[in-house]
Amino acid sequence: MFAVNRQQHEYTRRLLRELALKKAQRLKARAHQNSSTEEVLHDPGWDRFDTFDPERDQRVWLRDALDGISTNIEVLTPAQWAEKKRYLPPQLSAMPGYFRFEVTPYLKEILDCLSMESPVREVALMKGVQIGATVGILENAIGYAIEHIKTAPMMLVTADAELAKLRMDSYITPMLQHSELTHLIKSSDTMSTRKSGKTDKRIEWVGGGFLVPFGAQSANKLRSISIQILLRDEIDGWPDTVGKDGDPIKLSTDRTAAYETSRKIADMSTPLVKGMSKIHKRYLAGDQRQYFVCCLGCGHAQPLRWRRTNPDTGEITGIVWEIKDNRLVQDSVRYLCEACGHAHTNDDKTRLLSPDHGAEWRPTAVPVNPHTRSYHLSALYSPVGMQSWTTCVQTWLDAWDVEANRPKDLGQLQVFYNNVLGEPFELRGEKIRFSHVSEHRRSVYRIGEIPNQYALAHTTSPVLLVVCTVDVHKDNLSVATFGWCRGRRVFVIDYWKFEGDTEQLDDPATWGRLRELIEHHTYTADDGKVYRLQLTLIDSGYRADHVYRFASEYEMGVYPIRGRDAAPKSATIKEFAEYTTPMGTLAYNITVDFYKDRWSAALRRGWDTEGTMPTGHFNAPTDLSDKQLKELTVETKRERIEKTTGKRVGFEWHRPSGAANELWDLLIYANAALDMIAWNICRGQLEMEFVNWTSFYDLLEDEKLFFEEP
Repeated sequence: MFAVNRQQHEYTRRLLRELALKKAQRLKARAHQNSSTEEVLHDPGWDRFDTFDPERDQRVWLRDALDGISTNIEVLTPAQWAEKKRYLPPQLSAMPGYFRFEVTPYLKEILDCLSMESPVREVALMKGVQIGATVGILENAIGYAIEHIKTAPMMLVTADAELAKLRMDSYITPMLQHSELTHLIKSSDTMSTRKSGKTDKRIEWVGGGFLVPFGAQSANKLRSISIQILLRDEIDGWPDTVGKDGDPIKLSTDRTAAYETSRKIADMSTPLVKGMSKIHKRYLAGDQRQYFVCCLGCGHAQPLRWRRTNPDTGEITGIVWEIKDNRLVQDSVRYLCEACGHAHTNDDKTRLLSPDHGAEWRPTAVPVNPHTRSYHLSALYSPVGMQSWTTCVQTWLDAWDVEANRPKDLGQLQVFYNNVLGEPFELRGEKIRFSHVSEHRRSVYRIGEIPNQYALAHTTSPVLLVVCTVDVHKDNLSVATFGWCRGRRVFVIDYWKFEGDTEQLDDPATWGRLRELIEHHTYTADDGKVYRLQLTLIDSGYRADHVYRFASEYEMGVYPIRGRDAAPKSATIKEFAEYTTPMGTLAYNITVDFYKDRWSAALRRGWDTEGTMPTGHFNAPTDLSDKQLKELTVETKRERIEKTTGKRVGFEWHRPSGAANELWDLLIYANAALDMIAWNICRGQLEMEFVNWTSFYDLLEDEKLFFEEP
């Protein structure tokens, strides 16, 4: 018995039948030439007869030859082929040796979808990094087609031609060598002895099959040939269109039309942005399979997820960890079962992932087409020895400020979602709704008041300092004052529009009122504490010269500012940086996107008004109007498109033309004012190299730096 597929089996039977007929014809010709009918034939299978009967012996030889072909056909699946043939050398793999699905058992079912015996025609894998998919699926599929299927035309498409060449040189060629497939690589041009069957643009093998590697931007090549097996790698990195030729996904799919009932299309990619992710769309079109593992404590089956909070009990399950001295405790990372809370270590993954312990793929949706399957794998499934849960947690902590409950860096946060969770990055709640911000009104105080008794009960401190921020317009100054408590909790105290001519610095209705506020205004809280403005920041984006001249009237405490989307790469402080105005006075650049990301999340976050409010929480007086509150909801975060190339180059905050967003800007500047004061105090008075918020708040409250007791 030998391993062939059915197509190859029929080909062999036809070949033997032809050989038998040719041999019978030769024997019949010998019989006419030989007068002795008692000649004994010494050919194998014929020496059993005493006399020569050409017709009888022809039938017997043919019968014996055909009977020698086993009717028990061994059809190898791609996974069986991989464990039989694949060898991973040390220079190419962190886990060298013969390929075994014991390391990555979750890949076995996905790979077997590419078997010609499988009814699956299209398969999509949305994945994180370090799960072994390139070796376990892409390379194995190619090796299987070369040695087992033999006849299939294949296409490997990557983001561009350079990456396609890299895949061939770094992955496919070594696979051919170390899996002993090089002897099968032969040119289909049998007339030329100089052709080896392998070039940079094509690999051919015995049986007539071939592989062509293309980049997704080569539209003319994507429509040039018919393909039975189509492998598409990292499709989220593909362009949406190729010049005037259209979508490369559709162009490449059209190449399989001639093999509609036998084609295999495999898509693999780490997702990028939700709503634009190609692999996510293909995942949603399939049956959305999740890999369920069984708890080592109670046996409950569950997919590995990041963190979950029980809405009824508040209990956290999934990945958990400990922080000490602002650092991750390396050996503290655990996975808690969602049913019993049993704690699993990273080393437990080997048992968790094993089908012998009950791990299996389960569909979670009905596919658009019954011949379509889709799979999702996060980096939490990365095998022991590759990416650990500890590494995953550190990636999260690099992206998210746990104390402030906001992103540290949106780019890093997207890396976490894409590479670790294997999910498209979503700017959740991109638009702040009025229903969210209206819940931040507090009935306990009105405009102009400081509710210290309420603040002490719900923020763990009274208001510790008051700052002022100003937005300059042609016919008005938008001015607001804010009171800050512990934990970056803020209360809007006052909000005005000083209407008048802002071009004249001596106009009493605008700049005159601002001088009066800065120099003479005080607030008395409901517990008797008295406050003056500690810092005033004025946006110099409009009438910059006027702002510089106004601020120069004050030796300290009043500074021009200008917003910028992102901090320079060389900046030591990401939130703000000093610069010198043309007048030689001090001013500040403010990284406004940093604060907008923070407050867009905070304004969406609810609070039941019981107990201590969340850190970084916003509070508004009960009589702040709907129109004023809606100024917090105008801007949305959207993808930034480079006009010249049409490429997506990041994200930006966008304000519709003519929409009023002054209170939003003033809140952003007020947070920058708090950070600037904290930085100066921690560096100057506390002699620290960084901001220690607890020490900062303690000093403000204990020393009463910015308020007077009654």
